[in-house]
Amino acid sequence: MEPGLPVVLSFDLEEFDIPLEYGRTVGDEEKFAVTVSGLMPLLALLERRGVTATFFTTGCFAERHPDLVRVISEQHEIASHAYYHAPGYRLQPGDILRSVERLEGIILRKIRGFRMPRLAPFPAEELRKAGISYDSSLNPTWLPGRYNRLTSPAVPFGEEGLWILPASVTPLLRIPLFWLSFKNLPLPFYTFLCRRTLRARKNLVLYFHPWEFADLKTYRLPAYVSRPDGAGLLDKLDRFIGWLQEEDVRFTTAAVYAMELEHRNGKS
Repeated sequence: MEPGLPVVLSFDLEEFDIPLEYGRTVGDEEKFAVTVSGLMPLLALLERRGVTATFFTTGCFAERHPDLVRVISEQHEIASHAYYHAPGYRLQPGDILRSVERLEGIILRKIRGFRMPRLAPFPAEELRKAGISYDSSLNPTWLPGRYNRLTSPAVPFGEEGLWILPASVTPLLRIPLFWLSFKNLPLPFYTFLCRRTLRARKNLVLYFHPWEFADLKTYRLPAYVSRPDGAGLLDKLDRFIGWLQEEDVRFTTAAVYAMELEHRNGKS
């Protein structure tokens, strides 16, 4: 495989609200505590592996844990994940700008990227108002009950002043390589799909959630959502990163990758 192909590992740093989708009750404090309990060993793994990632962070999480977000920003990219994360959340006018201003006030750096919670539709003009330069809210596949975006481009593209960084899907069948695939597929098969995608697409943009790396056994979630979790899933991610490093990929942030695309496009 061609060496130096870009890989963006991204994590949606959000409230742990997925139990609400299955009729479970979880309090506000617990939503943040579960996320933090998965986040800390995840950060330690990324540091040990020397990997820089992108954390799409809600304004709500940043308000609860500003010092933690500031620490993350010293090693990784912080991008916007809107202001709230909740089932049925609909973007309100000004939510993106509000989240960007809150994040920038904490990390004292420009916020360049955005991902919409649950990859739901939203008005792109809100991104331009907030000074966003790239969007990673597109999963160009069919997910029953969520969306059907099989006709959308599967490689990065420019659109109305923004770079769109789609989540990676395989060639031909467009099997999504997102968090549920990583969790449920055997690692050798998942790495096989990633290798095929890297060869065809020349990049990987993958997304996960810090709360996945917490202990979720008490929440009675469907097995495909909650297993593996905690240390078991962290070990799987460790082995996956190790495989990528053996493949001689280049880990980068979404912002850096978008700037590289802009530079390449300007030269062409």
